[in-house]
Amino acid sequence: MKKVVIIGSGLSGLSCAHYLKQSNFDVHIFEKESKPGGRASSEKVDEFICDKGFQVLLNNYSELNRLNIYKKLDLKNFHSGAFIYTNNKILSLYNPVYHPIKFIKSNIFKIFKIKDIYSLLKLLIKSNNNNNSTKKYIDKNFSTNSLQLFFYPFFRGIFLSPNLENNLIFFKKLIKKFAFGIATLPAKGMSMLSHEIIKLSNLKISFNYELIDYDDFNVTFSNGEKVSYDILILAMPLYCINKFKDNNFKYSYNSNSTFYFSSSKNLFNKTILLVPQETYEINSIQCISNVSSNYSSNSRSLYSVSTLNADSKLEKIMDEFQQITKIDSKDIKFVKSYKIKNALPKVTSRIKNTNKIFYCGDWSIEPSIDGAIKSGRLIAEDIIKNHEAI
Repeated sequence: MKKVVIIGSGLSGLSCAHYLKQSNFDVHIFEKESKPGGRASSEKVDEFICDKGFQVLLNNYSELNRLNIYKKLDLKNFHSGAFIYTNNKILSLYNPVYHPIKFIKSNIFKIFKIKDIYSLLKLLIKSNNNNNSTKKYIDKNFSTNSLQLFFYPFFRGIFLSPNLENNLIFFKKLIKKFAFGIATLPAKGMSMLSHEIIKLSNLKISFNYELIDYDDFNVTFSNGEKVSYDILILAMPLYCINKFKDNNFKYSYNSNSTFYFSSSKNLFNKTILLVPQETYEINSIQCISNVSSNYSSNSRSLYSVSTLNADSKLEKIMDEFQQITKIDSKDIKFVKSYKIKNALPKVTSRIKNTNKIFYCGDWSIEPSIDGAIKSGRLIAEDIIKNHEAI
């Protein structure tokens, strides 16, 4: 059997391995960390589950439907909508498709004008294939009020992009998925995603194997071990690929930080709180133990607090969290933080594969869970088409 070595057990590497193994390739994944999943992973901290990267999983991703693992994830739903913190008050906004009564009672006309609703419907219905930036399009078509209160904070949190440079095609795809789908969490954390893909094909993974070099026949790891291959797949971020040989691929990433706090107070139900005011570094707050009770195994609520600044200081974020929630500072306990300089690629990149060495990652398709899984599948299909498994 053709021996395939995959470096990286993020979603793109796992997806690629799954499809290759289905076609009878001998696949072995090597991962430098002690757990799989990359930016879709979780860890247990004290009595809480903390997601390291992605914190939302849409229930209508086409690639996950293709893998047929949604049911195994035991998804727990967020409310489809948002609370918006502005001028020391909280406005509410709900999706009429899933919460018609709450939508009627919400503050929609304090956020949107009639023109905004028409523009939104037009965006959802009309095909548009231009590559303008998201910000350029929404600035032209939506009111200043709706931009400041909803579009900027919501989609900055999705893209991790302060200036919303993402192209309009990707923005339109996501806004449709949010409009007609539901934001969820796997019951026991985002790590369930990688674990279920691994179980699907009983994938072979060696952990704590850090790649330090490769040639056309072997890969070499930091422990000194060499492994031969017929096909090598680097399922890694571009900034990691650039560490090897003469690679000099251009890349640009958006960053973010996530802070987890616990409290005896339970706020916001299952709805995300957007923080549009630029005087705050916090972009959003969500009480994720309300979405899935598994995230807290004690009586305290677990809050996830996101900012687009990878250099945010704990003291400042905790102070802002206390100001916004009005929770007594003595009742707020810091749990964990994750600061990711290279969180999501700003633009897609293309790398030419050779006959033996291939590359995959969300940077090649789109900066999303679906994009990562699709990139792995497409590379696998290319290999299956041009290489015999035996």
